[in-house]
Amino acid sequence: MKLRIDNIVEKTRIYGPGWRTAIWVKGCTLACEGCWNQDLWPHEGGTLWNQDDLLTHLLSIKTEGVTFLGGEPLQQPKALLPVLQGLKQEGRSIFIYSGYDEEEMNSSQKACLELADIAVLGRYVQELRNTNLKWRGSENQTVEFRSNRYDESDMGGEANQFEVHISKDGHVKIIGYPDDETIEKLIGMDENMNPQPVETD
Repeated sequence: MKLRIDNIVEKTRIYGPGWRTAIWVKGCTLACEGCWNQDLWPHEGGTLWNQDDLLTHLLSIKTEGVTFLGGEPLQQPKALLPVLQGLKQEGRSIFIYSGYDEEEMNSSQKACLELADIAVLGRYVQELRNTNLKWRGSENQTVEFRSNRYDESDMGGEANQFEVHISKDGHVKIIGYPDDETIEKLIGMDENMNPQPVETD
C-alpha cells in the first residue's frame, strides 16, 4: 500500500518541538472554509510513496520527529500506520494534524492517533481564526499531548511564526502561520522568486 504525498520539507521548526520533518499528504474531503491548503483537497496528484521507501527516507533525515499535515492524514490511515509504527520504533516523535475530532474517527484512524505524541484536532473554522495561537489556526482546534514526551512547556516561542523555503529551481513555499499583515507583504513574491521591496522592522 502506498501513501499519496504532496510535499516533504525535510527540516522545519514551525510544526512542533525541535527540528522536524513535515509531510503534507494529499487528499481531504472535510473542505473547511478558508483552508490554507485547498490545493491539497483532491485525492489525485502528488507522489505515491511506498511505505518502506518513505520510512527509510524519513529516518535518513536527522530530526527530532515528523509532523503529518494535509490534506487530511487520517484519510489514508492504513497506508500511514506502518510508517508511524516504524518512526516510533526508531525513537522519532510524531505530531499529527487532523480535522477530525477523536469521536468521529474509525478504528484505523484511532490506531494512527494512538501513536502520536502530539495531535492538533478539529476542523479549521474561518470565523474563529486566530493567528496568536500556537500550532493551530482557529480557536476551536485543540492541542493534545498524548505521551509523556512533551507537555505545554514545549509550546514556547512566538505563535504566528512562518518560514520561507526556496527550492534549487527558485520555487518559493511559505509554511507556518503568517498573520494578515505578513501575508500582504509576501504577496509581492511570485513563484519565480521575483520579490517586490518589503520593509521589515
